Amino acid sequence: MSDCVDKYGNCTKPSDDGFPSQCVGAWAEEKHTYVRRYVDATRGVRKRYLGPTKGGAAFVDLFAGPGRARLREAGRFVKGSPFLALDHTDAPFSKVILCDVAAINVAALKERTKAESSRVDIVEGDCNAVVDELVRLVPRYGLNTALIDPYALSQLSFETIRKLAAVTRMDLIIHFPTGDIKRNFHQNAGHLDRFLGTPDWRATVKVATDGHKLIDVLRSQLVTVGYTGENVRDIAVKNAKHTVMYHLVFASKNPLGDKIWDSVTKTTAGGQTGLGF
Repeated sequence: MSDCVDKYGNCTKPSDDGFPSQCVGAWAEEKHTYVRRYVDATRGVRKRYLGPTKGGAAFVDLFAGPGRARLREAGRFVKGSPFLALDHTDAPFSKVILCDVAAINVAALKERTKAESSRVDIVEGDCNAVVDELVRLVPRYGLNTALIDPYALSQLSFETIRKLAAVTRMDLIIHFPTGDIKRNFHQNAGHLDRFLGTPDWRATVKVATDGHKLIDVLRSQLVTVGYTGENVRDIAVKNAKHTVMYHLVFASKNPLGDKIWDSVTKTTAGGQTGLGF
């Protein structure tokens, strides 16, 4: 771990507003671009669920961090993932549910989101341990999206995904840590079992370069909790050297969700066309 990052992934250098900020690479903005596009593109559908007699709509962020980030290379500060939902005003989410394991991040989130406190729920703890509490906060008959963006492979259990998937309408955007897996392939076996919810991958994936086959395993596992496997998409997020850092895996139970995700990922975050899936 870099000497400018603490155990929670936060920057040890001062933040511009006095609260903690997560230390991230430039590729984090690319990830946020795709999520922001999706939030915007689903506004028309979401409007059908908004209002006092409707089902509601929630954005669930399992690894919310402190709500602000510092780009290592540029040195500038940007808003964190909770604001991908909170800053959307056309069809605003009726609930924004945030979770983080670090008390210092939870305190920062409360301060940074206090203007929206009427629709924000913040839960402190390991999301795998408090997922039942998180699910209880989700509108059961609403239109919901979960951003699952762990800092490391070891931080997520497939059982957490399984419990989120029990909600009728829950789209998933999952950070699949391809780079972490490749760098620490042999040490990651136990974490992969937990992340994927099965040890079956061991029969077909023998070396780190077969890493994309692990996404196929995740795709199959998502079928077991109600998602259509052939429609589970993944896109690669790369660094400046064009090395794949991770994949974003998207899953929906509704063909319209798949169609919208395809539309927002036709071009890269930088505007290039021809993105492969």
